[in-house]
Amino acid sequence: MHRAHSPETAGPADPSDRPAPSRRWLNLGVLAHVDAGKTSLTEALLHAGGAVDQLGRVDDGTTQTDTLALERRRGITIRTAVASFAVGDVTVNLVDTPGHPDFIAEVDRSLAVLDGAIVVLSAVEGVQAQTIVLFRALRRLGIPAVFMINKIDRSGADPERVLAGIRRRLTAAVVPLGVARDQGTAAAALHPHDWTDPALAEATTAMLAELDDAVLAAWVDQGRALDPASLWAALGRLTRRGTVHPVLFGSAVTGAGVPEVITTATSLLPAESADAAAPMTGQVFKIERATDGSRVCSVRLRAGTLGVRDPVRVGEAEVGRVTRLEVHEPGGAVTRDRALAGQIARVHGLTEARLGDRLGVDLAGLPELNFAPPALETTVQARDHAQQLALHTALAELADRDPLIRLRPDADGASRISVYGEVQQQVIADTLALEHGIEVDFRSTMIICVERPAGAGSAVVRMGDPDHFLGAGVGLTVEPNRSGAGLELILDLPLSQVPMHVYSTVGAFQEAMLRYLEEPLTNGPQGWQVTDLRVTVTEMDFVPPGPSAAHARLTAQLVVAEAVRQAGTIVCEPVDRFRLETPADALSGTLGLLGRHRAIPGTPLIKDSLAELTGTIPTAELDAVRRQLHSATHGEGLLESKLDHYVPRRSG
Repeated sequence: MHRAHSPETAGPADPSDRPAPSRRWLNLGVLAHVDAGKTSLTEALLHAGGAVDQLGRVDDGTTQTDTLALERRRGITIRTAVASFAVGDVTVNLVDTPGHPDFIAEVDRSLAVLDGAIVVLSAVEGVQAQTIVLFRALRRLGIPAVFMINKIDRSGADPERVLAGIRRRLTAAVVPLGVARDQGTAAAALHPHDWTDPALAEATTAMLAELDDAVLAAWVDQGRALDPASLWAALGRLTRRGTVHPVLFGSAVTGAGVPEVITTATSLLPAESADAAAPMTGQVFKIERATDGSRVCSVRLRAGTLGVRDPVRVGEAEVGRVTRLEVHEPGGAVTRDRALAGQIARVHGLTEARLGDRLGVDLAGLPELNFAPPALETTVQARDHAQQLALHTALAELADRDPLIRLRPDADGASRISVYGEVQQQVIADTLALEHGIEVDFRSTMIICVERPAGAGSAVVRMGDPDHFLGAGVGLTVEPNRSGAGLELILDLPLSQVPMHVYSTVGAFQEAMLRYLEEPLTNGPQGWQVTDLRVTVTEMDFVPPGPSAAHARLTAQLVVAEAVRQAGTIVCEPVDRFRLETPADALSGTLGLLGRHRAIPGTPLIKDSLAELTGTIPTAELDAVRRQLHSATHGEGLLESKLDHYVPRRSG
């Protein structure tokens, strides 16, 4: 057992503080379209589970999981948060995720650490665009889910219409566990199904038999419907497999249906005891700053244990040594000497870890994350110009935490950063003000383009040239390469010109040169990253035994920038491949909307009352299409897209 010696860590561990070896953990996500009541349900679950004494309210800014000032002001979830409660031998770690599309990457990272999920829908608004996106992500990652139709007490609530929408837009394999009574009133409640009712048992058995051969065989052998215990066991097996999805009704505000959600989640979703004796495996899904400014990583332990003072590796590289551990338990995060498989821990000391990193042994079968990179870039300036250098350092820290945030210098000394949208900009501003004391403004937000060489260019700087005082000379050429090739480096020079004493092998020299060239190519002649080019190093000279790495880097960067200038560049804009669903009766208006925004759709595929369109659209037009899609499709349109390729930008 590892002992902590820092005054910030726990003292000698009391064995009674340890989770019992038989304890199971359920890491449970709560997902929804914004305003469906996700955070309110999280709060209600914590209250019903005994983790909090008093219900917090989103409107009052008193919830347990929305802790950012901007979250409290706007009443939305921005950062993933974890809170815990216990039910019998199961500790439930509730993972409250953002619902706003600007934070879909944050959601995706959180999904990777879940055992199961509750998908929350409003009984008034029903299935919404982000609901579909989130549910499809769960299906892609193989995460089982339960549906909760919330807000049945609201005026206009129609749970049966929402249930029909789930079957039509999400999945037909749903099993309602009850019916809503008195919907639209303060007395609205969930009336659980009674599977001792022969007709209900027969109907449920028949539905499950269509999806599972074991249920079908038992039904045929017995000649009658399954008994309630067998039905529940079969439902649990199929739910954990992701084959079926139970549906509950309720209200997070009144508490209706909340106990049933807890029972269903802990009984039907996969709460398991992980292997604490195995080699340590974990996933980083959140990085934040502690009050002392140090980095804290939220880690889901998949296997093994993680203790204070343990070194931690990602692949072959060590990313830090654990200096402190806080494990999420009922009542809050508690300082411990170690975290066990199945738990979520706040880990201090992993100074080099990044979001999405897999720590320790990389287990097979873990969810693969595939985030779409941000499509927008904005210039960030400190209101106090004396803080501009501090701002760049703070932004570099944010980019270091999150690999999807790209930071580049602007020509006038400001900083440019990639973002998903306006709300994320406000979160970055809030973070900079709270954590670094820097007030900022954003300007010149635009779609991220790239530059490609217009032709061939070459440049050379040799030792002894006027005004060149570095201990290295480099000659190289640049030329256009195929679309999507990125940066390709070729060495076309005698082996005697490779400084082997510095780089040990030709391969090491080539890798070093690739790193050297990345920086000048991030900001081409027209302000964008230069890509899809072939760089050929044709000569190099140096004073034996070789130049310093710094001299080689600076010389290579100087020369490649000049070669790119000689070649000239063409600015290219991104084009997305899209998939759009619309009601069939809104197809004509949807096609008109796409046509006005330079989209090239294929032949519509019509199934039942829905039409599906696929094609390409300039990324710059996506935001306008999304804004108008709601009215064009009676609120039922869904647009998904992914970067596909780049084309030369239109003039004007």
